[in-house]
Amino acid sequence: MKAFVIFACVCAVAYAQFGQVQRTSQSGNQQFGNQQYGNQQGSFASQQQPARSQSAGSCHELNERYPVSGSCDRYIECINGTAEEKLCPDGLRFNPNLNFNAYPCQYPNDYQCLERSSLQPPQPTADCPNQFGYFKLGDARNCSYFRNCVSGVGYDFTCPEGLAFNPDTYRCDWPDEVAACDAEAFLGFRCPEIPISKELGPPAGYRFYRSDESCQKYFLCIEGRPRALACGGDSAFDDLTSTCVSADEVDACPVELRNAAARARKEEKEHQALEQSLSSLTPQQKRRNY
Repeated sequence: MKAFVIFACVCAVAYAQFGQVQRTSQSGNQQFGNQQYGNQQGSFASQQQPARSQSAGSCHELNERYPVSGSCDRYIECINGTAEEKLCPDGLRFNPNLNFNAYPCQYPNDYQCLERSSLQPPQPTADCPNQFGYFKLGDARNCSYFRNCVSGVGYDFTCPEGLAFNPDTYRCDWPDEVAACDAEAFLGFRCPEIPISKELGPPAGYRFYRSDESCQKYFLCIEGRPRALACGGDSAFDDLTSTCVSADEVDACPVELRNAAARARKEEKEHQALEQSLSSLTPQQKRRNY
């Protein structure tokens, strides 16, 4: 009787274990079937909406950014492994080469999208053709004016004297290097023609010419196109040396400027003479003087 009870218990335990294994196997098969069905659904959804699948993106790193295919201002940003499509403000371009901590949208002169040409439609305002950007103002004879647009609001600026705004570089350049600028009309000066010598060929080097309006201004001619320069302080341009010298040495300068330059030279000589006299004193003599 005792042996029969032991046998019955062993059978009960074995049946319980077999039943658990069978239920687990059935549950696993059902889960695998659901997963397979879900994969089929995901594949079907991907085929139906490829653009959405592309825009959702995927992350190879926890924190990264990369461009959306074909677009110059759309990009995928991954933060802690979660991907999100983002769009640069109108007028800016996505630069994938920047450090992740830097703002990724830049002006077109800082990053050019060579293979990614698609852009969002412009969002013009009364002041600006785009929300962000630098834009040339004026015509070929007035090349120094430009507008900086920030969130659709325009702020007008003027390049330093003698420089022209370059819409290709977003910078103030020499007018002869700006295709949209008539350097001669803008500066009011045309470089004289230099005759070509049969023996020596075309003239080499640069040519300098003092301005007729001011003895402190002069023009540098490069390949027949002018650049405006100026001497500072009490100096003026000297035709003989093609350099800036003290204005009292240039007869073309007005009397006021020549007198001011002469006084400045006299004070400078007196200051130098005082320094020389002090430097020749011994330490004891310097202490007695002070």
